Amino acid sequence: FSHADPNFSILFCAVPRWHQDPQRAWELMEEDVGANLKAKLQPRRPGESLKVAQTVLKRRDRNLQAAAKRAEQIAKAKAKAKQTQYKGGFKVIKMETLLKQSLDKIKEEKRLKRLPNKKKPKPKKKGQVIALCRNGKKGVPKKVKSVLRDFGLRARHSMTFILNNEESARKLQEVKPFTFWGVPSFKNVYNLVHKKAVFVDREAAVKKVVLSDNMLIEKHLGDLGVICTEDLAHVIHTGGKGFDEVMRRLAPVNMGDSKKVEGLVEKKYHDCGDLRGRINKVLEALMGE
Repeated sequence: FSHADPNFSILFCAVPRWHQDPQRAWELMEEDVGANLKAKLQPRRPGESLKVAQTVLKRRDRNLQAAAKRAEQIAKAKAKAKQTQYKGGFKVIKMETLLKQSLDKIKEEKRLKRLPNKKKPKPKKKGQVIALCRNGKKGVPKKVKSVLRDFGLRARHSMTFILNNEESARKLQEVKPFTFWGVPSFKNVYNLVHKKAVFVDREAAVKKVVLSDNMLIEKHLGDLGVICTEDLAHVIHTGGKGFDEVMRRLAPVNMGDSKKVEGLVEKKYHDCGDLRGRINKVLEALMGE
């Protein structure tokens, strides 16, 4: 090329040298179609403004409304399922759970058939009263349920006191896998009465009244000569006069799960059978002492 070439002279004059004006050279390269590879946001028609920001806001509002509507539907479905569950509706249970409970019931029925062939149980040598607690084991046969109802232990993790005699010893063998028992100390009996005793008042609007002071004891048990907590604990621990009537007026004590009394580590099996001297430690742990 020669400097006399007009095209060369125009190009040479239009683009300044980089070391003289680099900013201007960069701007000219951006204006060039080949150098501008990025898509530019421009209005669809001349004179219109960009609507990108408004579109993004509308999309965000639609998403928020959809999320709120879905959360409301989920909350309604959960409330309906919970209401159906507590009103006698169907409840989803795993097949493994049903199978395990059925096998446990069959096993217990076979055990009950073998009981008459075993040696007749004898009452415990020490103690007039036994503290009987129901554990959390499931799969209770009908015969065992009827015996538990006779003891007043309809709910799991409940406790009552029974007399130490031959009839109780025979019934305890029938409910052995689902209960644990032992002779309690007077201290534990007193603490149970003081902390967890509940009276059954069938004539009042509120059927169960929590023992809060000696006035309630005198009101419900005054005709039996029991007027304070010490008297009530003494009658229960010794199985003295009026024991059956006192236990009829007292509701079973709600206790915790004995599998979880050792802290974070849960026991592998339920406590069952005669715990002997260990019953006092279990009762103290269930009471939080």
